[in-house]
Amino acid sequence: MNNNMKKVSALMALSMALGGGAAYAATLDNTQPVHQTSVSADSKATDAVNVSVNGTSISDGYWNKDGKVAMIPLRDLTEALGIELKWNKENKTAELTRGVLWTQVITGKDQYSVNKMLLTLGTAPEITGGTLYVPASFAEKVLQGQVNTTGNQVTISSEEDVKTVTERGVITRISNQDKYKSIQIGGAGMDGIVLNLNEDTKLISADGKEIALTDLNIGMNVEAEHSQITTRSLPPQTPTYKVTVLDEATESETQLKEVLGTAGTIENVITAEGSISQIEITGTRLTETAPDHIVLNIAKDTLLVNHEGETVKAEELTKGTKVIGFYSPVLTRSLPPIGTAWKVVVEAPAAELEAK
Repeated sequence: MNNNMKKVSALMALSMALGGGAAYAATLDNTQPVHQTSVSADSKATDAVNVSVNGTSISDGYWNKDGKVAMIPLRDLTEALGIELKWNKENKTAELTRGVLWTQVITGKDQYSVNKMLLTLGTAPEITGGTLYVPASFAEKVLQGQVNTTGNQVTISSEEDVKTVTERGVITRISNQDKYKSIQIGGAGMDGIVLNLNEDTKLISADGKEIALTDLNIGMNVEAEHSQITTRSLPPQTPTYKVTVLDEATESETQLKEVLGTAGTIENVITAEGSISQIEITGTRLTETAPDHIVLNIAKDTLLVNHEGETVKAEELTKGTKVIGFYSPVLTRSLPPIGTAWKVVVEAPAAELEAK
């Protein structure tokens, strides 16, 4: 009898021990940090992204497949920011306009057009549930707003003043195509910057009057107000809001119906009576009919400047100096042809080029 009681007691104790151990093991499993982190990461991808624009909530967004990029509804975003959106059903693109801002969003393509510039944000727009979504960075990089992401909350605020940059330079190229109008300043070829123009871009003469693109010539010094956003291309491109001509019209300039230009380095300098009379330039033509190798006479009224429009001394025209020469199409038939310089822009002295 006593032996049987001992067996029963032993069995009960064993059962309780096993039960307690199982409960203890379950408690450990439920408190494992790794397990909790896994649940949190998995849940983030399925959690809705709460989006607010200028303090007002709009439709929710979501995390993309990687759970790292917040996707937000484009139409709700543009409506909250007062941006007009036109949807093209056939090619699934959205065209956005507001003042000087113009951009195009293409479904499934990580390529965002901003005033003829192309930007990539690392994530393509996508249609989910019949709604087009873009990455939250779109509001900052393209629409120039301020974006703050905390947890599952994306807060967007628009800036009242568009961030702009003002810089000066000499026009080296003018493109007057129907849809793609632009000028290049600050250098030729891969140098400088391309200023994309649209119907809202203001072109102002030195005396404050509005002018047309056809009134601009290569060789003019201008001041441009443009966006901080630029492409990564060479030369970079940027949307432009205002271009002001800095040069006061001179008699020699008004007589020029056509201006030619050559950018390159000075190969030879000729002096007469102690002053520079000619420079020989080899490089790249800026216009169709311009030569890439030319000798330019330096006259008393030839303008010698840098890209800021500041006057430079003739002594800076030394062999090896990087320059841009602007001149009339009246040239000799010699090789190289000879003309008279209207303006010479000193880009980089020979000493600086040798130091590089």
